[in-house]
Amino acid sequence: MNLHRSSLLKALWATVLFGSVPACIRVMDMDSYALGMWRLSLAAVGMTVILMVQGRSLRTIAAEVRKDWKVLTAVGVFFGLHWLTYFLSIKWASASIGALAFSTCGVQLPMLGWLFGFGRPRASAMFGVALAMAGSVICLPWDDAGDGQAAGLAIGILSATLYAALPLLHQRHAHLDHELRTWAQFTFALPVFLVTAPAANWSLSTSDLWLVLYLGLVVNLIGHLLWVHISTDLPLPVTSALGYLQLPVSLAFNYLFINEQMNLGMLAGAACIIAGNVLALRTGRQRWREASTLNLGD
Repeated sequence: MNLHRSSLLKALWATVLFGSVPACIRVMDMDSYALGMWRLSLAAVGMTVILMVQGRSLRTIAAEVRKDWKVLTAVGVFFGLHWLTYFLSIKWASASIGALAFSTCGVQLPMLGWLFGFGRPRASAMFGVALAMAGSVICLPWDDAGDGQAAGLAIGILSATLYAALPLLHQRHAHLDHELRTWAQFTFALPVFLVTAPAANWSLSTSDLWLVLYLGLVVNLIGHLLWVHISTDLPLPVTSALGYLQLPVSLAFNYLFINEQMNLGMLAGAACIIAGNVLALRTGRQRWREASTLNLGD
């Protein structure tokens, strides 16, 4: 009982950390390209330190990477593209639209699982997909659709698709060390942002610096570490259910701290997306539910 209570407290802390990300990105003056470079660099260095504290030398890490470089590179590239599109979604539209679009990740998992060979989803899961996508359309403020909102929503859904592929890749290659895969996820995502470096604005205000440190170290490393403990200690259905809290927490952060208003359409759309996620994941095969707990948070 005490173990589960401790894990639930960790889950709440992790959800708060992950839920704060869209608001932080939205208020930063730094553009998406520079932000990705800073966050990934901090996370990659942090994970390298963690691996070395665990007893790995740089030579050992390099040897492990050479052995499975294709898989590790794929994980990093998918993650880098996910982050790039996620940041652009928030910058182009709003923190709330970015969070709503990203929350379709869970509902896309059964469909991608089908493509990855995890089995065909049931009809109820397909209905969940349709419900979540309808919710995405409902939440769009059509009066401002031409002002980056529609483009932000579309690229946010693409970001969710890329993110949904990650736990399936992780599960397919679960024989690889978890910390090594996490290190590769950050390190091999860097080339995605290196391509955009010439277009980046590298000016860094004091407020942006503190937010970069918070996102790069606190959210990436502490949030991730908390979620590893949670997914290890709690039953899988409980862990999946806790993942649904991230959207309302994000919307609450956006409203309370950056004054992004929620209209009735956005609330209805959010409800449809959460309901669609519940249908898609709860009625899917056990393997999908297991995959959904491997890699949560941003």
